[in-house]
Amino acid sequence: MKRTIWGALLLLVAFTACHDNTSSAPEEDAFSGPRALVFRSSNSHDTSGYATVDPNFACSDSTRVMGEFLDVRDGHVYKTVKIGNQVWMAENLLYKHELYAADSIYEYSWNEASGAIEAGCPAHGKFVQDGVTFVNCPVAMPAQGLCPDGWRLPTADDFQTLVDFAGGPKFAGKYLKSTVGWEGVGNGVDCFGFNMFPSTKDGFAEILGSDVRYYNEVPTLVFSGYNAYADFSTSMAEYSFGSVVRCIQGEGKKGLDVKIHRVESTYAGDFGSLTDARDGHVYKTVDIGGWVWMAENLAYGSKDAYTYEEVIDAAATGCYLDSLIWGDDFGMWKFCSAKEPIQGICPDGWHVPSYYEWNVLSAFVNGLDNGDNFEMGSFTGLMLKSTSGWPDGKNGLDVYGFGAKPADGEDEVYYWSSTNGPTPGDWFGNEFFVIGADSTRQEVYGVGKNAPKAPVRCLKDGENQMWPTYDFPSVRCDKPTPYSGEYGSFTDERDGNVYRTVDIAGTVWFVDNLKYDVPDGLTFCNCGDTTSCDGWGRLYPWKEAKDACPAGWRLPNDDEVWNLVTLARQTHYDLGGCVFDGNYLTATEGWELGSGNDMLGFGAIPAGLKYFELDDSLAVTEEYCNLRPWEYGSGYSHAAIWYLFKKSPAVLELDGSSDPISMHSGSEVKVAYSVRCVKE
Repeated sequence: MKRTIWGALLLLVAFTACHDNTSSAPEEDAFSGPRALVFRSSNSHDTSGYATVDPNFACSDSTRVMGEFLDVRDGHVYKTVKIGNQVWMAENLLYKHELYAADSIYEYSWNEASGAIEAGCPAHGKFVQDGVTFVNCPVAMPAQGLCPDGWRLPTADDFQTLVDFAGGPKFAGKYLKSTVGWEGVGNGVDCFGFNMFPSTKDGFAEILGSDVRYYNEVPTLVFSGYNAYADFSTSMAEYSFGSVVRCIQGEGKKGLDVKIHRVESTYAGDFGSLTDARDGHVYKTVDIGGWVWMAENLAYGSKDAYTYEEVIDAAATGCYLDSLIWGDDFGMWKFCSAKEPIQGICPDGWHVPSYYEWNVLSAFVNGLDNGDNFEMGSFTGLMLKSTSGWPDGKNGLDVYGFGAKPADGEDEVYYWSSTNGPTPGDWFGNEFFVIGADSTRQEVYGVGKNAPKAPVRCLKDGENQMWPTYDFPSVRCDKPTPYSGEYGSFTDERDGNVYRTVDIAGTVWFVDNLKYDVPDGLTFCNCGDTTSCDGWGRLYPWKEAKDACPAGWRLPNDDEVWNLVTLARQTHYDLGGCVFDGNYLTATEGWELGSGNDMLGFGAIPAGLKYFELDDSLAVTEEYCNLRPWEYGSGYSHAAIWYLFKKSPAVLELDGSSDPISMHSGSEVKVAYSVRCVKE
């Protein structure tokens, strides 16, 4: 990672794993500011059957089964490597990179790499064939794409096989990554000759897969820049974010694979029935393509429309809006964590359809085999709308007996799905299946305080109805335990205050924030435990902070702070990444939004930060805890600690709201932070 002038508060990693501790911190570059931390975010799950102990391959020439391949199209010769039963290119594909990758040889989008553009699909935008609109070009699978004859794009299963052979997700990166080119602790040992270099701007590597997925997403194999981990992520198919192509040996297919078989006639088949045991209500049901749907809107509780919490059955799923929306001040939101399929308000044996299931229904009534890549259009509505009840002569054919009809006076109907989605402005929302007078579409609608009400059509539980997921199993998570080692003690002769000390990787730190009241200097009570001005230490402007430590002690420097944070990060990877890196540095109590594990004994506390105003005589006129007075919203608890970057002020911040760590430049005026001294 590079040093930049300003490092924002950035999200933490959950591409969790072990590290290669032979690597060193990056060298200083041309920038003059402190290092900025850049992390990614995900979740970890306990998974048996995958390596949780470093397999320690005996990496030698015997583990490298290398070869070469000539691409007759352009004369480029690629190194190849056999890993298990697979043969991979040991270099990134370069074919036509000058056309597709602009200034970078790395950045192929899936549309480009899969051969969709060569097959006649647009580079961006939607593909239309026979009046049917697709989000992506539906390319034949497995796709050869831009790979040479005899080679193809890897599938998600190919990725899984590779990672399993190379030691499992916690260790595969170590054995597949190159021995040079990665920053910090990121270099690998390249046991097999796969020689994976970083490809993204933030120091990760991302290999495109061939399996285009619903929501226009493509599985990618990602190698962390900070550890030995390898994991699935996704990339939007039409864009490039540093993705590379590594071809795997095998036959692939080229061209389009679209099958459209439309039927237009009013439904004349049989209906089934469902009796809701809760209230005795009897509903018509209909089989559409092997899936059994309610042919009428749900009427449980004598209602014809429901709110989000009713639909999702918040009492059972725990998906209350209050737990999903983090505050109207910020508009932050998170997905409902309930496991799909979600029964919700539907009767036993039935569930609220996911948006994927709505999409498959829409694709089927258009005459397609599946819902992948499909974007519904007006033909969907024609097939599903009732033959009466629509305004302005917009009635449908009701080909399958679904009988969609709007409420009186309306010209469209919204149906709930169980799938969450972001609305413009990043508010929490939900995906709706909307049938209008002239179109059928997907729409994300916000479901906050003014939550809409809409009807529900339940779908009978069955196999293979859910969106197929490609979940790379994460490593087993070991439970971290708080620091149990010894603390030293130091008495400040200037005022008699006693501080605990701890040795962390050779650097002796104060475990407590400095409390010294600088004579004729400016200090503040902390913004956390304000019951005592010295309770959690004082807050110091830079002028006072730089010389506040007692004799034999000083402010920490950039390398010492960097090593502290790196050690927390490495501990995080070794334990499987169940908690954020910052938890290993924060105290086990005192944090408003979740205390830490304090595994390293650093014991950071949320003493906060102070903004202040001075008049011409340098007297304090205003004080503001945690946020500048003109900033919008309310402040979360912080730990903010001064350190020295060269001769300039810099700050280590731990933020308890979402647990990011940041290292950034500090202002010499109008702001005060805590001081942690280190032994000279």
